[in-house]
This record gives sequence, structure tokens and C-alpha cells, in this order.
Amino acid sequence: MKTQFDWSKRVVSLENLRAMCDYSSGTAHRFWIEKQTKNRVYVAYSNPDEYGSESPMLAVFPIYPNSFDDNPCVVLDIVNVIRDNWDGEGWQSFDPIMDCPKLWRNPNNGEWSEESK
Repeated sequence: MKTQFDWSKRVVSLENLRAMCDYSSGTAHRFWIEKQTKNRVYVAYSNPDEYGSESPMLAVFPIYPNSFDDNPCVVLDIVNVIRDNWDGEGWQSFDPIMDCPKLWRNPNNGEWSEESK
């Protein structure tokens, strides 16, 4: 017997991912885009210790070209976690990104906000 599934993964543009990192960042927990290659984007997460020392983990997400413009599409499905500080459980640190509400940019002022209900 073979496994069957049919699901839809969340896909956002790279600019939306940047906004999601800003939205999910706070005083202690910070997210930012560390690096982008042709088919991967690396999102960093850091929670500095009491001395302010950072040791960021990186989550690797797949990206693919957007057919409308040069803003690539990011699939919110972690491929790998680099420098995992939690011995295999570091992916949990990226839950605020994965569970971030839908964000939309206001065309008038360029500010990002949550989806209006």
C-alpha cells in the first residue's frame, strides 16, 4: 500500500516573507533573511543570551521563480535547519513565521498589515 495525500502548502512572495520576519520579530526573538540563492532562501532566527551574544539558526526554504515579476515565490516548508541549537527541535523556533497571519501591503503608504476580516 502506498501513502496518499493531497494538501496545499502555503506559498508567499519573498517580499511577504521579509514582512513576516519583521512582523514576527520582537525585542528578544528576531527573524531576518540571511541569504538567497537561485532555489533556496535562508531565514535566520536568533534569541540572544543575557550577554547579548547571538548564535542564529537558519531555516532553509525552497523558492521558485514568479511568472509575474522578479519577486520569487517561497514555499513555507522547511527543508533543513542549520546550526540547530535544540538538537533536532530547532524547527519549532520558526513557528512564528510558519503561523504568521496573512500580511498585505497598503498600496497608498507601503505599510504591511494583517488581512482585514
